[in-house]
Amino acid sequence: MRFSLWIWPYARWGGLEEIGRVCERAEELGFAGVSVSDHTICTVSPESAGAGPDWPDWSVLSTYIAMRTSRIRILSCVVIPYRPLLPQAKQIATVDQVSGGRFILAPAVGWLKPEFEMLGVDYSKRGAITDEYLRAMRELWTAAEPEFHGEHAQIEDVIFEPKCAQRPHVPIWVAGGNGEAVIRRVLELGDGWMPMGGDLDTELRGDIVRIRERAAAMGRDPDSLTFRYTIGIGTAEAGLDAISKSIEVEDPTTLSVEKGAESVVEAIAQFEGAGFDELAINFAGTTAAEVEEKLEWFAAEVMPLLPSSSSERQPA
Repeated sequence: MRFSLWIWPYARWGGLEEIGRVCERAEELGFAGVSVSDHTICTVSPESAGAGPDWPDWSVLSTYIAMRTSRIRILSCVVIPYRPLLPQAKQIATVDQVSGGRFILAPAVGWLKPEFEMLGVDYSKRGAITDEYLRAMRELWTAAEPEFHGEHAQIEDVIFEPKCAQRPHVPIWVAGGNGEAVIRRVLELGDGWMPMGGDLDTELRGDIVRIRERAAAMGRDPDSLTFRYTIGIGTAEAGLDAISKSIEVEDPTTLSVEKGAESVVEAIAQFEGAGFDELAINFAGTTAAEVEEKLEWFAAEVMPLLPSSSSERQPA
């Protein structure tokens, strides 16, 4: 099992310097990744409740974290329909180059309808746009002479450089629910799945089995797929419930610090047993100091109790 630091919500950090410093510390403590989230704007409408007001540009923030670290992977959950295809594909490839091949793309279709309206993007077509853009991006990232013809993207007679540092391109861990459209996107276009919500025993465990079975039937190696989930440590933040369904302490997706390290290890084992390879952790806290305190606690009290194969911990 690998662990990533999920840095949203952003307003609690107090600035980029604190984000960078804690990301450096996460790398020193053996965390595998850092997770960046994406909104362009949030309206004052009720639909935006829980999203929060503070949203740095995902590509700039990812680049900043890359420059502050040397090993840790940077995963960004990018809402693909928000931005034009070509500049977005260039951003992703360039961040991967700057990071030395440490970037992971977690494409999402988005959910905040007023945001789509403000950006002039057809909300009803967001899934189709996402699929088509991902297909076109893979062409741009891999072909010497990219060519793509679809409803939402037309590419021909272009040179697209630089390509991604990773080959054939950055890993694509599809973010979203567990509906057929998302599962199809994982199987056809993805290298992994990041479900946002869902009960571990009644939904997610079975979904992972089905995805692996369908991948094998398609001739894909099921073991090449990564499965990642988001959990909370401590009291869940206001917006976390929308993504990981973490409310009650009894829910295994919210792991209480007060319960002790052994209980946290037990809960981690449940996710590992269900087929997850990585857990993104939202450490509760309203300030950078509070988040860092829980990060240090997890590294000192939980990681040593895990099997050596379950942690990438390195000496601090």
